[in-house]
Formats: sequence, structure tokens, C-alpha cells
Amino acid sequence: MLMVFLLGLVPGRATTFLQFTSSYLGDGWFQYQMQVMDDPFFIEADITELALNFTNQIDRSSSTPGWANSADSATPDSDWAFSGNLPARPYDVTFLVRSAETSYRLGTNGVQDGAVVVVSLQFAGIFPGTDGLVYSQNIVGYAGFPCLVPCGPDQADGSPTNYSYALKLVPDVNIQQLIQSNGVAQGVDFLWDSDATFLLEASQDMATWTNVAYLWSTPPETRWITNTPLNDFGQFFRVELVSDGYQTNLPPLSENVVRTRPAAVRANVGATPAIPSVTGCQISQGKIAVKVATQPHQHYTVTAVDRFRATRAAQPLTATGDSTTAYFDPANLPTPVYFQVAAAP
Repeated sequence: MLMVFLLGLVPGRATTFLQFTSSYLGDGWFQYQMQVMDDPFFIEADITELALNFTNQIDRSSSTPGWANSADSATPDSDWAFSGNLPARPYDVTFLVRSAETSYRLGTNGVQDGAVVVVSLQFAGIFPGTDGLVYSQNIVGYAGFPCLVPCGPDQADGSPTNYSYALKLVPDVNIQQLIQSNGVAQGVDFLWDSDATFLLEASQDMATWTNVAYLWSTPPETRWITNTPLNDFGQFFRVELVSDGYQTNLPPLSENVVRTRPAAVRANVGATPAIPSVTGCQISQGKIAVKVATQPHQHYTVTAVDRFRATRAAQPLTATGDSTTAYFDPANLPTPVYFQVAAAP
């Protein structure tokens, strides 16, 4: 929180995609609870794989319906792949797995250490940067995050037996400052990387919030100033994302404003995937294997993009059949990251 005299700024909130709680139960047993939320930034959000940096796996529970576990002998990993019909959000699933090691530490982040989920997503119109875009039916990618993992006694770091992490695939709004003059709040300054519609809210106690005004972002930095003293609305302020793009048909401020979740315009994709298209990705011996639907002898470029669709890596490939795989090193990529493909000249 940034304090300005008696006024305060509360960080703008994104929504939680999933809550992941890791627990050490004793005698080498670890419990991992994955709570998948109904995140409004996505019309569909399927988790197809969960992978953990998990050394010396010797046992596992078989009571997690729809999920099949395997341990990778070439790397210290434990993987769960979903083998049934994907459940509707929200849902809660728990995994139990045992290591020969009875010590533990906090795995830091991502494929190399900690946990990672592989996802297939369909963006909602609220998702940053999607306003007016046409894109394929879905996009695949992964996100890494920290969790408790087994280790030798010499690597134990004194972490508590429970660790919980909230994964957000859309970042929080970066509020720079509350603009004020002579102790009177007049506006806010915040960072956001796309044209979007926001709601400024105020509170006297950080428990009950009042709608103050709709704001339009002007990336990368927005300075919004009003002639109305904001002190009349409260002492604390926050900025909430309402929708991507500049929206005008919005509820009155006196009503409860709910984030809209319209579908963004999508390409017409039938039962057979359009060519080229990314059909899936998985973790393979420490690498990310991205599977692409192709035509033989054609040239393609598979691109890894971050949450704002900025290119972070590209992999050229020449197809030898109707399906080709490109491999990426996760150590050189951010998290989350998504993959897309285009035909090359």
C-alpha cells in the first residue's frame, strides 16, 4: 500500500486462476491441493497436466479420479495427466505422492523447480489486448509457481509444512501514485499495457467500497484527474479492470459493476483443426514440447508470447508430416507463456 498523508492506495486486483496448496504430511508423503477458479478472463480453461520437481518418488495415491500419475526416470519429476472429461470450473482436486526423502524445501518456480501446469485456454473479451482481435479457437501454454518439494537433509530450508500460492494469469494493475494537491486527492496514475476500461473505487475502511468513476487507460501509463475532490468518497482507493477496450455501454455507478465476460472474436474453427495450429504442449525431459498441426514440407514459425502477447522466443520448423513438434527451453521463458504458430515464407 502507498500512503499519501491520510489517503492510501490499495493495489488493483486481478483474479486468481488457481490456488495451489502444498503440504508435507510426514514419512515422505506430500499432499498437493489444486483449486481451479472460475476466472472471468477465460471462457474455457483446461488444465491438462501438472508436473512437480519431485525426487525419489516411491509411492502415490490412486484415489484422484481422472488423473494418471507417472514419474519421469530421466528427470526428478512427478506428472499428473488428465485422462477423463475435463470438469467445469470451479473444481478442487487433491494429489498424494511419496518420496524416499523425508526432508523438504520450497521449490522456487517453474519447470526446473517447483510446480507447473499446462493449460489450454480460450480468452474472454476482457483479456488484456484481445479487443477487436481475431484469433484461433484456443491457445496453449504453461505457468510455473512455487511449492514444497522433497529434498535431502542438507537442502532443507526450514519452510513451514504448508505453503499456499495464488496463481494469476493476468497481472495486477500497477498503481503508481494517488495524485493530490494540498491534501486533496484529484486523481490516480497507473500502468497498463493495453486500451481498457477500469473502475475507480473508494473506501473509508477497506471493507465497503463505493464506485467513483470509469477510467480509460492510455498505455503504457494513465494519469486520470478530476475536478471533484476524491476525499469525499473515502481515504483508500483502488482501480479495477472492467473490460478490455474502451467500453461505453456500462452500468450506472450506483449499480453493482461486474466484470464483463464476452467472447472475443474467434476464427471459424471446425472439428478439424485449422492448419497451422497449436494442438497441445507437454513437459518432456525438462523441455516444453509444442505440438503443431502442419502440412508436409511446409515451413512454420512457432512463437512463445507472454501475457501481453509480446514475443519472447521463436522456433522455425519444417514439417515432415501432418503433425510436428517444436521444443523450447523454459529457462529462457517467462511464466505464464503461450504458444502460437504461423506459416513462414
